[in-house]
Amino acid sequence: MAQKKQVPEATVLLAKYKIFNQLCIAYRRSRQDPALMLRADELRRELALPEDVFAKALDTFLNNDNPSAIEVIKNGGQLFLRLGESARYNCSD
Repeated sequence: MAQKKQVPEATVLLAKYKIFNQLCIAYRRSRQDPALMLRADELRRELALPEDVFAKALDTFLNNDNPSAIEVIKNGGQLFLRLGESARYNCSD
């Protein structure tokens, strides 16, 4: 029976930083539009993150950290990400 590969905590932490930074950059480029959303699969490919690492990072955003930091929106069978209200303050000038 195949075992699930354990993702090192440092790898997940680095992925979380990358995801958060990309969302902040996009938010600031949008002139701080709170409705800005990025497609999760495109962001994962842009950051060159393996699916398991990306999924684990999103899971920790939703379960362990402030749940309003990163919002995960399901729309039309696709996953979108955007900064939550508490995180937008950290990305402002």
